[in-house]
Amino acid sequence: MNIKNYIEKYKKKSLWSKITDVIFIIFILVMLTPSGRMGVGGFVNRIRAYIVTPSVKSAKDIVKLSETSYNWQLENPENASVNFADYKGKVIFLNFWGTWCPPCVGEMPEIQKLYNKYKDNPDIQFLLVTNEPMQKAKGFINKRNYSFPIFTSQTKSPTVFQSNAIPVTFIISKKGEIMVRETGATNWSGQKTQKLINELINK
Repeated sequence: MNIKNYIEKYKKKSLWSKITDVIFIIFILVMLTPSGRMGVGGFVNRIRAYIVTPSVKSAKDIVKLSETSYNWQLENPENASVNFADYKGKVIFLNFWGTWCPPCVGEMPEIQKLYNKYKDNPDIQFLLVTNEPMQKAKGFINKRNYSFPIFTSQTKSPTVFQSNAIPVTFIISKKGEIMVRETGATNWSGQKTQKLINELINK
């Protein structure tokens, strides 16, 4: 089929068919750029974060942190060193993330909503940990107007927190029990999470 015949045939297509062709072409062009892939991935995972709720461990599946698991050095945005053990005895919301990770980006608005609800409560600590340079992490967070606490890892994370994928999130009780371990974009601001956190805070 020559070009002229192709054009004539294309003119006969329905308006909806032409619109879907244009949308498909735009999608392909967007996916050719890193920022485009991040945007699309973030959007898809944002939808997932509305739908997926975290799973609370049953009693038989709960893992309790050992004393050595608390020996983990972190660095805050002021370049001060802190130890994970500093937060022992609190409810801990621990999230591992990366600036390049679409699921991480997708769930961040939900984490921010959860943080806004509990940020003034002394019985809970939020720790969002990345292995990237702090300057890069700060720039990423500031650009998006997030205010949850971010940290970089100075030493290797405890084995119990290690994962082959991010984001991975843990909710830990005051007694050091891992009540939630969730991988992927999740709805952290939902009633299910708030109910669990309220129960753990009040224990």
